[in-house]
Amino acid sequence: MKSSRPLLFLAVLALLGVPALAQTAAAAPAKPAAKPVVKTVPALKIAWINSAAFVDEQGGIKQLVRSGKELELEFSAQQSDLALQNEKLRTLVGEINKLQAGGAANAEAIQAKQAEGMKLQEELQAKQQAFQAAVQQAQQTKQGPIVSELTKALDTYAKAHEIGMLFDVAKLGNAVLAAQPELDVTTDFIAEFNASHP
Repeated sequence: MKSSRPLLFLAVLALLGVPALAQTAAAAPAKPAAKPVVKTVPALKIAWINSAAFVDEQGGIKQLVRSGKELELEFSAQQSDLALQNEKLRTLVGEINKLQAGGAANAEAIQAKQAEGMKLQEELQAKQQAFQAAVQQAQQTKQGPIVSELTKALDTYAKAHEIGMLFDVAKLGNAVLAAQPELDVTTDFIAEFNASHP
């Protein structure tokens, strides 16, 4: 009998506790349901441009095309030197392959050519890195101000034509699955920019 008393006591407590909890929950004042905030979104005009067309020699941004040609001219000698060294390295690899096909008798010649090739490859990599750094610096110096002006002009263009959202399909890549040609403002923007920035 003693063992059933604690169980009976727990059962009574449980029965008393549940209604008490239910009364506490019911006694709490109910908060009025918050009204959902409905924000009205204005009608949005969407358009897209293709910034890759900005560097097109025929119909692109004249300032960008000019600066691109200047950069090409400025770095053409270095580019030719890199191409020449690259060709030397390919020739050396071809010579090593021929020596290896000849057999073990050419082991010393193969080693000498490999050492020469490693040295040439290190020189080529150093020159390529220096070339890339110089080109990037020159691009920032010559094209940076033009790109900054383009960014401002795009913002002004969008506001003037009441475009709420302007996408650059060149930067979106494969994310663009379909785009209506009527929404393309690339040539219109380029014409306006070229007219105000000869």
